[in-house]
Parts: sequence; C-alpha cells; structure tokens
Amino acid sequence: MLLQKRLRILIIILLSLLVINTFNSCSKDDDAIEPDKKEAPDKPIEDKDESTDGPTSEEGGITLYSVNGYDITKKTDYKVADNLLELQKDNQKHTEIWGLISKVIPNNYITFFNEYIVITGEESGIAGYVVQTTNDLTKWQIGIAIDLAYYGGFNRDGELSYTIIHEFGHVLTLNDTQVNSNKTENDCQNYFPGEGCAKEGSYINALFQNFWKDIHDEFQNIGDDESEKQAFYEKYETRFVTQYASTNPAEDIAESFTHFVIFDKPTGDTYANKKVQLFYNYPELIELRNHIRKSLNIGTKTKSTPVIKVWKRGSTFGKKGQKRS
Repeated sequence: MLLQKRLRILIIILLSLLVINTFNSCSKDDDAIEPDKKEAPDKPIEDKDESTDGPTSEEGGITLYSVNGYDITKKTDYKVADNLLELQKDNQKHTEIWGLISKVIPNNYITFFNEYIVITGEESGIAGYVVQTTNDLTKWQIGIAIDLAYYGGFNRDGELSYTIIHEFGHVLTLNDTQVNSNKTENDCQNYFPGEGCAKEGSYINALFQNFWKDIHDEFQNIGDDESEKQAFYEKYETRFVTQYASTNPAEDIAESFTHFVIFDKPTGDTYANKKVQLFYNYPELIELRNHIRKSLNIGTKTKSTPVIKVWKRGSTFGKKGQKRS
C-alpha cells in the first residue's frame, strides 16, 4: 500500500511538471509570433474611383459602340471625370440618341457606319462629328454630344435632329462612292476636300465647280484669324445658308443638304438658294429627303415633333481637323 501511494504521488508530480513545461513552451511560441509588418508606401495611396478605369479618348469621348446595321454593342467606356460618370452609365440616353440617328439614316446608308461614340460637347462646343474609320472611306464613326443632346430636354427645338442630318450629310458626300481616297491632291483635277479627290459626278464636286471655284483662291489665303473668316463670310454672305457653311466646301454642302431636307424648296436666285436647289437635280436625294422628313414628321402638324427653326452652331465657324463636325 505504501509503495502504491508513493507511485501515485510520483506520477502526479511528473504530470504536473509536464503540464508546466508545455504551458511555458506555448507561451514562448506565442511570443515568437510577430504581427504582419506592412511597409509604409513612399507616398500616400490615393483612393481609386471609377473615373480611373478605361482608356482615355480625344474629343471628350465617353462611351464607344460598334455598329452593325441598326444594332449597337458597347465596346469601351472611356476614362472620364467624376461629373461625367452619370452620363456614361445612362445607357437609356445612349440608346435614345442612337434611335434618332436610326430614324434619319435609311438602311442603304447605315452600312457606312461601323462606330457610334457618345461624347461630351460642353467644353469643346462640338455637338457632333463624323470621321472615317477606314482609309478607303467605306466605314465611318459618328459622335454625338450627350450633354448638348439633352440640354433643355431631349432634342429641344430639333437641335439634335439638325446635327444628325448635318453629320449624315458629310458621310453622304464624302464616302467612297463620291471621293477617291487613293488620289493625292497633286493628281486631282476636281475638288480635293482632304479625304481624297472628289469624283467627277460627285455632289461635292458639283457644288465646288458651280459655287466655290471663283472664290477658292481667296478662301485659301485666309488664316486662322477669326476676323479674316468673318470678313470673308460677310463679303459672300448671300452665297451661304449659314455662317458655318462658309467654313469650307465640305461644311457648306453639309449645311446646304440639311436645309434641303428640313425646309421647303427655295425660290430665290441667291447662290445660297441655288446650292439647295442643286440637290433637286438628283432623284435619289429627293427620295432621301422624303425618307428623312417622313421619319421625323417634318412638314406635319404633329405636336410631338420639334419644329427646327435655327441651328445654334450656324452662327459660328467650324474647326480645322480630320473630323468633320
């Protein structure tokens, strides 16, 4: 009995020593574990917001769409300032603008477009533009300023309708059926708008030969000075439907085409009126005019259709550059 009692005491002592040693070992392990160390950055980390995403676009690009017939598919959301994020995310407005474009451009011309870009025009003053996306002039991009399109309400006073017709006028008169992009200016016997050499029977060459040829040398001597542009316009004011039309022959034909579509056939004998009358020599353009007017209810007494009276940009001059605005 005495031996068994001593053995139990010895076992208890050994177990106690084992427990104490284990506790101390755990404590040392805990002490050995250091918290994660984070190196301080060289400079403060800036908060990243959505405006830092996506590539940067020129001309105030917000969102780019690919175009296939009348269908559009979003390709890119560009990097924009915080105050433009709401406009960028408003897909409904993007679609509404495209819907109006689709009304203006018939299916045999919509194939010229492969890109549609939503832009902002508040700073640049650009309400819209077109630019070729292929060197052969078979495909084009159309850009529309969403902030100006909804200024005071969607298509207020028909401003957006006017802009779309004007931009379509550029593609109508500068596409590959009208201009040869393979010819240089030195090889061109007709008018050279910049995209290439106007073909003999093209609309823009007809306008140039009849209404610009006698003043073109004088026009080319005009620099970028606004006063020189103003003086040229005032000297030949009766030749142009708007001041904007005096920017160059390409803007002139786009403006004259827009007036051809929107307004009744003029009866006066000024050069401005004769330019509009020129379009009536082409049956296909009369058919095009009828299509646009019917689609937009122009000439009807529909209350929902804006009455297009004046174009705010009409009293300005266009900007030089690759893009036609």
